[in-house]
Amino acid sequence: MSSFVYAITRILLTTPLTLLYHFQVFGAENWPRRGPALIASNHASNLDPCLVGIAFSGQIRWMAKAELWRIPGLGWLFTKLGSFPVRRGESDREAIRYARELLREGWIVGMFPEGTRQRDGCLGEAQAGVGLMALEPGIPVIPVRIRGHENILRGGRFRWPHISVTVGPPVDLDMPKMSRGRAAHEASRRIMEAIAAL
Repeated sequence: MSSFVYAITRILLTTPLTLLYHFQVFGAENWPRRGPALIASNHASNLDPCLVGIAFSGQIRWMAKAELWRIPGLGWLFTKLGSFPVRRGESDREAIRYARELLREGWIVGMFPEGTRQRDGCLGEAQAGVGLMALEPGIPVIPVRIRGHENILRGGRFRWPHISVTVGPPVDLDMPKMSRGRAAHEASRRIMEAIAAL
């Protein structure tokens, strides 16, 4: 990861995205002041990591679909920005293991629990790996909901909707006397429930 590339990219994106989409942030007091923390956001647009990234002043290590690394130059940029690949449609234990390592090292990790874009803006179900990462001891899970992003590209044309990012308090993941498998499933459910409530 290159902090310089991250900072420059953030500077270059902040002004145009803020102006084009009348960008607003609500609940900014709920952002973690430092890592480790897991940020869990809904997902409807390819711009979502950028939108959350400019709403938060710190660095986020995003879990992103592995297909992006096949595009010349883009994989290099994502790596410099601190992102790491995850294979969609399967249980990518390597990606989950790496995310947990980052959390243990004190990083803030960002992910989309639904695993893929929900183009209609509705919320989908969380993937199984989300709950496993959320159960890391001492890791707050911060729910984030983006609104308006599903309207950026409609009918093959770019549009300029009002977009907001709402940040919620850490999700309550206290689940005593529950097996790890059941706890992971329940954690995933609670995370999506927290996002839906924003």
